[in-house]
Amino acid sequence: MILENIYYSNFDSPIGELWGATSEKGLVSFSIHTTKDDFLDDLRKHYNSNLIYSPEAFTELSMQLKEYFEGKRHSFDVRFDLEGTEFQKKVWKAIYKIPYGHLNSYGRIAKEIGKPKAYRAAANAVGDNPLGLIIPCHRVVESNGGFGGFGGDLPMKRKILKYEGIFKIDEGTPEKGVDLRSFFYY
Repeated sequence: MILENIYYSNFDSPIGELWGATSEKGLVSFSIHTTKDDFLDDLRKHYNSNLIYSPEAFTELSMQLKEYFEGKRHSFDVRFDLEGTEFQKKVWKAIYKIPYGHLNSYGRIAKEIGKPKAYRAAANAVGDNPLGLIIPCHRVVESNGGFGGFGGDLPMKRKILKYEGIFKIDEGTPEKGVDLRSFFYY
């Protein structure tokens, strides 16, 4: 049996070390809050592939990440090779469309994909997003404007939203009692 190659690399950033993996078709995983060992263990669970450390496979993404953290880029333009249910892929596509500096809610995403009662399932799909930051799940909050959760942990969500101008500070608990609905787009 021939195994597909999955290339992976780490990226230094102002929010810490990031990890990405790509197939020949596109990005399969991107993590903003993990260790190398945990990232590789997760890849092994999902892919029966040869894992090859190759920063060279991420030249374009490295440049785009640098631009993002310099405030010069507001979205990422890379190919994806996503595995998931059709429902998950619809949710991830909706998340990808959320503009920089704006937010959306789990309930609004459920409505957007034509499943208005499936807000809990939409929240689960947001949590299953394999491309954190690239598909900006940090831009999804509760329908009442509450902060919501985040797989990368709440301090990380605060840091990223600070970069995008949503929060002025990222320390303490600035999300307590906040109503973020003014950042919802459309």
